[in-house]
Amino acid sequence: MKPFGGGYGLDWDIHSFIFHFLLEQAAYFTGIFTFLWVERPLTVKKTPNFVLLLKALLLSSYGKLLLIPAVIWEHDYTPLCLRLIKVFVLTSNFQAIRVTLNVSRKLSFLAILSGLLVESAMVYFFQRMEWAVGSDCAIYKSQDF
Repeated sequence: MKPFGGGYGLDWDIHSFIFHFLLEQAAYFTGIFTFLWVERPLTVKKTPNFVLLLKALLLSSYGKLLLIPAVIWEHDYTPLCLRLIKVFVLTSNFQAIRVTLNVSRKLSFLAILSGLLVESAMVYFFQRMEWAVGSDCAIYKSQDF
């Protein structure tokens, strides 16, 4: 029995979206953790608990659940909603880093920025390979690579 009226295309699309999301999230977290690992000897006197930070970052990314109604209700304001959700998630992640590691605002901002740069580089790389990795980030969504 074929789901949703006879095709497996929708099923494959869902799996590819999940895979793209996981790649994007892994690149974002890799950028954050790499930056904090490099900056650790310079700023933190004790070793930070990166497992606790990972849990805090995952929990502070709950705003991405707001993408579900934005996609379902496809209205004219969807790009605006996606940008606002991205800002909400980034500020939540900013606060999670500050509270979990007890670091300055500057260091937390630089960690978030490095995560965004690694994520953008990964998406750009896959777009150059002509492998369609989509993202909700406004920086490279509107550009034609």
